[in-house]
Amino acid sequence: MRIRTTVWKVAPAIIAMTSEVALAQSNVEVFGIVDTAVEWARSGDGVNVNRLVSGQNSASRFGMRGSEDIGGGLKANFWLENGFNTDTGALSDSARLFNRRATVGLSGPWGRVDLGRQFRPEARAVFGMDPFDGGSTASPSNTYSNTVFRTDNAVVYETPNVNGFVGRLMYAFGEAPGAFNGANNDVGASLQYYNGPVYLAYAYDARTNATNSDKRRWHSLGGAYDFGVAKLYAAYRTRKEGAVGLDESSYWLGVSVPLGAWTLSATATRVNDKTPADKGATGIGLGADYALSKRTTLYGRFGKVNNKNGATFNLDNGINGPSPSSLALGLRHKF
Repeated sequence: MRIRTTVWKVAPAIIAMTSEVALAQSNVEVFGIVDTAVEWARSGDGVNVNRLVSGQNSASRFGMRGSEDIGGGLKANFWLENGFNTDTGALSDSARLFNRRATVGLSGPWGRVDLGRQFRPEARAVFGMDPFDGGSTASPSNTYSNTVFRTDNAVVYETPNVNGFVGRLMYAFGEAPGAFNGANNDVGASLQYYNGPVYLAYAYDARTNATNSDKRRWHSLGGAYDFGVAKLYAAYRTRKEGAVGLDESSYWLGVSVPLGAWTLSATATRVNDKTPADKGATGIGLGADYALSKRTTLYGRFGKVNNKNGATFNLDNGINGPSPSSLALGLRHKF
């Protein structure tokens, strides 16, 4: 009788302890994308390459992310993600194990803070202005104004979503002499607005150059509106650094149209060089996606740039020239 009484008294405590342990355990997710395409690339001045390439819809990647409830409304979070090339199996950046992201941080009702290599707020804001999400040679954000997607040594604070508004602030340590005002430091901020079919954003970034003599500054303004039958995109960006004579603006318009399992997308872009050299460019991007399932997509991408007065804008595929172009047909699988 005593044994039964003791068991009934102890059981609730054991259950409570087990629940607390389960609550404290980390929730870890393994994720990734495998994306490979056949590409026909042309420089416009006689250099032509046919090849198998990785990531012409989305960059191929493998990652782990997770969180732990540590009580008091707080969570500890981590995110480790590397990029790789499916055509060779090699890391896309041989100098880094986690070249896409390596962060640890805390989150709560007040927002979240992440420390480590991660996206710059300006880049994250621009992705929503691009029907190709910055993921291919057809993406204007990947070709024009040289979007710097990520930065090292970054501390990023993200606000909670307040009536559709989300803000981010970043400081990335240059780790050069001069404390917070030294070379290679990076300061960024963004404000994004999400409300049903509406997306609007403004973002700023200033990266100090290696000689600590000037900053390269980006300003980005744009958004998207989903009408259901089609989604329209628009962006206006500027890039300036007096020390190297850089002063340009770029803008694009885009559209994506869902047609059953198909999604058709297009962009038209122009870059204006405000210096006397007038090295501008125009370009187009075209895309077609066919969803075989929720995770697997067949796709086609076409991008072309027309450079003016010796401009050197390119499709970030290594085949550069006065009018580079790329046609890619591929398969992407998410897991």
